[in-house]
Amino acid sequence: MSRRIAAFAFIACFAVLGAGAGPASAGDAYLTTSLTGAAERPGPGDPDGIGRAVITVRDDSNQLCLSLQFWNVALPTTGLHIHLAPPTAAGPVVVPFANPTNYQTYQCVTVANEDLLDNIAANPGQYYLNLHTQPGFAAGAIRGQLQNV
Repeated sequence: MSRRIAAFAFIACFAVLGAGAGPASAGDAYLTTSLTGAAERPGPGDPDGIGRAVITVRDDSNQLCLSLQFWNVALPTTGLHIHLAPPTAAGPVVVPFANPTNYQTYQCVTVANEDLLDNIAANPGQYYLNLHTQPGFAAGAIRGQLQNV
């Protein structure tokens, strides 16, 4: 377990520091979430699955960078997205990411809709991160509502 904590700490620092993506600007936002199968809506999600993510909204470059590590979820993944919805409901995908091929990923995507990025940064609780897998959890294996760091 301590290796998992150390690995996550490294990934979290990597994401928050920008991982070489350039200096942080005053408008950047730093978000986090813990993902579980129990949080999946409408459910059921993977009962053993857990994960942790750090998300950086990079204001100057219109990028959203994600550092994710997850455990007890069967590969392959079939989707990794940010959705718009409260904790009690499922909602539409607003930011898609590439499917992770192993149990951790760091990736940045450019989001053309600057208003969407601004809203994610200002109102993270309106959004959630969701990981989908096959077989068994095509609708979602683990989920976590976004929050400020």
